[in-house]
Amino acid sequence: MRRIPLLLSCGLVGLALSGGCSGGASGTGTSNTANTTPTSTVQPKEATELDKLMRTRMNTHYSKLIYLVFHAEGDPDFQAITDESVHMTAAIQSVLDLPPPTIVESDQAKQVYVDYNVTLNKANERFVAATASKNIGTMQSTLTKIGDTCSACHHFFRIEIKEVK
Repeated sequence: MRRIPLLLSCGLVGLALSGGCSGGASGTGTSNTANTTPTSTVQPKEATELDKLMRTRMNTHYSKLIYLVFHAEGDPDFQAITDESVHMTAAIQSVLDLPPPTIVESDQAKQVYVDYNVTLNKANERFVAATASKNIGTMQSTLTKIGDTCSACHHFFRIEIKEVK
């Protein structure tokens, strides 16, 4: 049985997550019509240390783990999974060591940010333990929890909430 459609869909999800982690969209505001000039220019924001870490480390290792745990043909390559989990653990530790992003302003927002990071770290610890015991079911569920935690945090801190007057 070929898994290409599922692999492609996961690849697209990975790209979407990668875009979500990249610090926001940028573009020129051009239309698809030939010989037109941009109607507006959106300047990309300066990449922060957290943005860079997400793009270059966290997304890379998480995506590799998704492939190795959910989509690799045959028996799981536990050595490759262990190697990637070491890198992802280091990336998570780097996130924990950084100050919260500037969007995290209030004390309540800081607590939410810390809670997401604690949840992420605990799920990763469970993933590492499941990998050591070669428990593929727990590996899958904890890797899913890691992705859900990342998505929830990104959703919470990427949306613009306007004050209602």
